[in-house]
Amino acid sequence: MYYFYIAIFGGLGAAARYWISNVLEAGLFPYNTLLINLVGCFLLAVIFRYLATFPRISSHLITGIGTGFIGSFTTFSAFSLQTAHLILDKHYLLAVLYLGASCFGGLLSAGLGVFVSNKLIARKESKEDE
Repeated sequence: MYYFYIAIFGGLGAAARYWISNVLEAGLFPYNTLLINLVGCFLLAVIFRYLATFPRISSHLITGIGTGFIGSFTTFSAFSLQTAHLILDKHYLLAVLYLGASCFGGLLSAGLGVFVSNKLIARKESKEDE
């Protein structure tokens, strides 16, 4: 079942990434890939932090969503290639901005995902205590 979840969610994540990349066609600065990766960092933190608190959601399903959907939705290879193209085309400032926005933005997005998850968990626990 584990591999089934990864395959299904992997296809959905790849399709979502392709759709967003086409809808948000980027010019010189690859903001579509940046947006996809930042959203993926946020969602991965929420999936592994918040969804894991629900006993009815299996760890296989959570891993399938995280590894399958988020793994195929986000893309380190496109980020790396786009950064290399910016450098090779001598757009050094854009390359540095893209690197910084991707790395620091990814960490901030994941941190925001953990923060939001913790708030949701606290709210859920307070409702259970009532």
